[in-house]
Amino acid sequence: MDDLEFRRRAYSNPNDQDEAFLSAAFEDEQNKKFLDEIKHFDEQIEASLKEIPVPEGLADRILLNQSFEQFQEKQRTSRWHLALAASIAFLIGMSVNLVQFPTSPNMGEIAIKHVQDEWIFTEQINENADLNAVNAKLIKYGGTVKEDIGHIYYVNHCSFNGAPAFHMIMAGEKGKVTLFVVPKSKSLTIDPMYSKGDMRALVMPVQNANLIIVADKNEPVGKLEQKLESTINWSI
Repeated sequence: MDDLEFRRRAYSNPNDQDEAFLSAAFEDEQNKKFLDEIKHFDEQIEASLKEIPVPEGLADRILLNQSFEQFQEKQRTSRWHLALAASIAFLIGMSVNLVQFPTSPNMGEIAIKHVQDEWIFTEQINENADLNAVNAKLIKYGGTVKEDIGHIYYVNHCSFNGAPAFHMIMAGEKGKVTLFVVPKSKSLTIDPMYSKGDMRALVMPVQNANLIIVADKNEPVGKLEQKLESTINWSI
């Protein structure tokens, strides 16, 4: 071990018990003298420190300071957790307000829109259909008209919210009335009476289907409902 390495290790730890370090100290008089001086200097420092009186209450003040620091750290952590919880709650609230959960389409609303969308095509139609033509289409949905129900402008099948349905336009007391017979579906919401603008839709459950009457708000659909109940037989 060279002198430079020995002095470096002596400065860092004069009580080093490494065999190479001890051999270098005892085999070289200069190294031994240097190590003794370093050890003596360390002993003087240690003795000086022991002579310094410990201030009264120092231990208590140290413990108090540690407790205060721990309290401050706990407060900072608590505030951070509170701020995080508040931020999460805010984001959840915003999400609930912004996200629109899907709802089932309303049967009455679909019927009114269907009539409005096709009005430009059906306004001028007048097939003057008879009961045979009506029953030929209605039988598929389990219904049969047993007596005259008035003037029939149009009768056919149609697509109602993607499903097949019976579609008929007939004369009412105030104007034209549209009838749909739609097979029952769990995917559609049903309101017995649905209004939108100047139109309203009345939904009647019949066997395995729903009969929908769409008319102007001034049309007495209640009377027409009673008439249809007494003139149509439902077999399925």
